[in-house]
Amino acid sequence: MKNYKMISITRFFFVVLLSVLIGLLITPLRGVMLYDKTPGVNLCSLLGFTFYFLFTLFCLKKYQVCLSSTSIFIAVLLGASIFQLPLRIINFEGTLISLPDYILHLLGIVLGYFSYKQSLTIKCCVFSIGFGLCVFMYFKGYNMWLHKINFNTFTGIVEENSPEYNLTFQTNTGDTLSLSDFKGKYLLLDCWYTYCGVCYKEMPKMQQLYGNYKQNPEVAIYAMHCFMKETRRNDLPENYATGSKILEKKDFNYPCLSIDKDDPVLKKLGVYVYPTVLIFDKQNNLIFRGSIENAENLIKKLLKERGK
Repeated sequence: MKNYKMISITRFFFVVLLSVLIGLLITPLRGVMLYDKTPGVNLCSLLGFTFYFLFTLFCLKKYQVCLSSTSIFIAVLLGASIFQLPLRIINFEGTLISLPDYILHLLGIVLGYFSYKQSLTIKCCVFSIGFGLCVFMYFKGYNMWLHKINFNTFTGIVEENSPEYNLTFQTNTGDTLSLSDFKGKYLLLDCWYTYCGVCYKEMPKMQQLYGNYKQNPEVAIYAMHCFMKETRRNDLPENYATGSKILEKKDFNYPCLSIDKDDPVLKKLGVYVYPTVLIFDKQNNLIFRGSIENAENLIKKLLKERGK
C-alpha cells in the first residue's frame, strides 16, 4: 500500500516536472521576432496549446492506473503555472502583454482533460476549435490585445458623445492653431516625443502616409511633437520648433505641430504611450486612438465610403 502511494506521488511530481519543461522549452519564443515580423509570442501560443493538449491526453492514458484523471489534470496545470502564476500575481500589469499566451496554454490542458474519454472525432473537433482560436490570435487577435493594452481599444475606433477638447498647438514658427482650424477635414496627428525610440521607427510609415494623402483636400496629416520643457539628458529645454528640426534632420518632410508634453488635454485624449495616432472627423470629434497601421486603414475606409 505504501509502495503504491509512493509510486502515485512520484508519478504526480514527474508529470508536474514534464509540464514545467514544456513551458521552459517554448517560453523563450516570446522574446523573438519571426521572419514576417510576427512576435514570437504568437508562435509560443500555437505550440503551447498544441503541446499541452497532446501532453494532457498522453498523461491521462499513461498514468491512469496509478493516478486519477483529476490528479493528472492538476499536475499538468501546476507545471504550466508554477512559475507564471506567481509572477502574474506579483506584477499583473507588467505581465499583461503575454496573458493571452498563458491562457491558451491553460486552454490546451483543459480541452485535453475534458475530451479524454470522448471519441476520436470529438477530440479532433475540440482540438480544431482551440487551435482555430490560436490561429486567430496568431494573425490578428494578439495585435488587437496589444492595441487594447496601449490605447484602451481593440481596433482604435473611439465611440464617445462628442466631448469638446480644448486642443491647441503651435506651428514651427510659433503660430497657434486650434482643433477648430481643421474643421471640415479629417485630421490625423501622430503624437511623439524626442526620447521615444519606437516613435522614430514609425516615422517612415508616417512619411509614406503623408505622401499618399498630401494632395487630398479632405485629409490633414501632421506629426505632433510633445516637447519637454525639462529634458532628461541635460539638453537645452525644448520648444515649438524642436520637433520640426528633428524631422528635417532625419529627412522627413511631413509637417509638424507641437504641444507641451504635460498639457492635460493629452491625458484627456487618452495619450499615455508613444507613439499614439489620433484621428478627428470633420466635426472635430475624436474617432480614433491607436497605431499608425490601424489609422491608415481607417482613413482608407472613410475616404472609400465617401467615394474619394
